[in-house]
Amino acid sequence: MPSIKYPTVAAIICLFAVPTVAITIGEDTAGDDVILESTDGRYASIQDGELQVDFETLNDRAITRADNVFTISVIVDDVERLWIENDVPGLTFYRGGDPTATICESRPLTPSAGSRTSIGVAVDTHEAVSGTETFTVVAQYEDEETESDIDGSSLTVSPTTVEAGETVTVNATYRNDGDGWGTETARLVVDGTVVDRRTVALSSGEEQTVSFERRMEWPGTYEIGIEGVGYQSVTVAGPQVEVSSATIDDATISVGETTDVQATVRNPSDRSLERTLELSVDGIVVDTRTVSIPANGERTVSFRRSFDEPGTYAIAVSGVDAGTVTVEERAGFDIRNRELSPMTTAALAPPATAGLLFLAIAANRRWSFVR
Repeated sequence: MPSIKYPTVAAIICLFAVPTVAITIGEDTAGDDVILESTDGRYASIQDGELQVDFETLNDRAITRADNVFTISVIVDDVERLWIENDVPGLTFYRGGDPTATICESRPLTPSAGSRTSIGVAVDTHEAVSGTETFTVVAQYEDEETESDIDGSSLTVSPTTVEAGETVTVNATYRNDGDGWGTETARLVVDGTVVDRRTVALSSGEEQTVSFERRMEWPGTYEIGIEGVGYQSVTVAGPQVEVSSATIDDATISVGETTDVQATVRNPSDRSLERTLELSVDGIVVDTRTVSIPANGERTVSFRRSFDEPGTYAIAVSGVDAGTVTVEERAGFDIRNRELSPMTTAALAPPATAGLLFLAIAANRRWSFVR
């Protein structure tokens, strides 16, 4: 039996609406099992029984993030896996404040009864356009078995020779040869880095063509394709603009702290050029910066990044390795007593007897917090 789907209300790219009322799929009522609620009044509000997420002001040619926009709460015990399906170009959902923790079928939530998960939203205006779209929350129950069998084939990459700044189109066809409904995430990969994703939902016997467009900005030869389907070489000609170096300011930080990633890009040509630099974490693009580089000059671009989970993360900028960031658990605080001089104690003491007793005791101990 395929997973129960919880469809949402479609809205334009800068206003996504998610119903919080009970939803019925066939004979199954879903609204009592999974609840969506607003948590950030700057972006989300409840209006007429709907959770409305408003992204009217977006940065041009950049990724705009809003962490912890709404929550998904699970009421019952038998929801085993839960994820968000989305076919809107440039729109992604992720856990809390970590855009690398995307929520999809291959990386689902595994909730328990009473659990609540904060959801962040990212909009990439390199791709996002105005229009009416739909995304879907999917829940799979413990006693359900997924019987879909979705595979991709028929990869095409065209053209395979381009000038810097031109676009390459990558297509693949996905078909479900299983007995039940299912989903599959197609990942566009350039030289091992995931630069884009699409999710397809197919019924038994159904097929769908997934298409990506990739602007090629850096000269060189690249392996471009869709993960699990195939790859093809693409040669990009043009001025030898390159990211000459990429470094990490603080290679060891604590959870919640930030580190800066610096990248220098050089332009050896006789005219000013515009390029978009991509910051990737563990092989997935998470942020971009578009800069203008002067003729025969260079620019340094800075990315600031925080991490919500401990671990070691590989960092790169437009394919140039910057190193790794080690994220440690946040350390506790030690409290140390330090004696103040008698002169300091006397200076702090007021004339009143009761106040003298209280402040004299307090003044003899100075509390310092040391990591």
